[in-house]
Amino acid sequence: MSDRTGSITSQPTPVFLLTGFLGSGKTSLLSRLIHRPEFSDTAVIINEFGKVGLDHLLVDQSSDTDIVLLDSGCLCCAMSGSLQESLESLYYRRLRQEIPHFDRIVIETSGLADPGAIINAIGGDPAIARRFRLAGIITTIDAIHGLEAISSYREAATQLAVADHLILTKTDLLENPSAIGNLQQDLSIRNPHAEIQIGPTLDAAGIGRLLANTDDRPRQLPAISDRTSLLGHVFRYGITAHTFHINKPVCWEDYANWVHVMQRQHGEALLRAKGILCMEDGDYYAVHGVHHLFSAPRQLRRAVEEQQQGALVLITEKLSREELEAAIALL
Repeated sequence: MSDRTGSITSQPTPVFLLTGFLGSGKTSLLSRLIHRPEFSDTAVIINEFGKVGLDHLLVDQSSDTDIVLLDSGCLCCAMSGSLQESLESLYYRRLRQEIPHFDRIVIETSGLADPGAIINAIGGDPAIARRFRLAGIITTIDAIHGLEAISSYREAATQLAVADHLILTKTDLLENPSAIGNLQQDLSIRNPHAEIQIGPTLDAAGIGRLLANTDDRPRQLPAISDRTSLLGHVFRYGITAHTFHINKPVCWEDYANWVHVMQRQHGEALLRAKGILCMEDGDYYAVHGVHHLFSAPRQLRRAVEEQQQGALVLITEKLSREELEAAIALL
């Protein structure tokens, strides 16, 4: 990451993925977030300006037609090529001080996007992985039609399953306000690892929790004794979340063997792997994987709470816990 003078620092820039099914309120949420002081110094990547309702926010445009400065102080980047090209361009333009400094990036996906492809794009290119890191996945859920979309479309079910944060939108349109609690309970069963927040009431504290991973604080993971996280929840598409605890240091060779088995045997079914493992050097590392691609483990520079130590979450499609346990035994 570069500081405000353009010099290079060793920490990669955090990238947040904002996803959600068609009509779930992603752009409305983004428009609100970028006007909050907590989201100042943010670069937003979108596919093209014409499809995003941010036009009324545009006040200044640089000499590069794909970079626009919003009146909130945030940068908006229209992705004309690949995601890797857009990230590289932002990195070097910031370094050369051709654009204002930014501390984080938010990528807004299309409603039918599979988050796995974007996660792979961030972690799959070594040059990109050195400069950027996935800090969290934020998924918007329409309180009116969200569950119907999740039941009907695999993309919506996947967006829910891989989320770190779920933002309920359109709750003000519910005829029965008590339905919010039932909806939260249903979503917590489907994804026991995500924090659920109400979009219209998202305050400074809630936004702070969205950004909690920017300083390497490991996210809260449920204890293995939690029955929900043990059994997961099988969607219509067989999407299940499993939590394992590795209660001993892991040697690098064993970790490499486990990754190899997950890639070779379960890569197509692995929607997301995330966790905090103690390695043989005694330090804790954040590990991430999607399908066949695993990012290099990232050393955590902060204390890790006891319940987070050795926690490994595997979100899979049509894989039994027994199959995963056979692979976990390698660790």
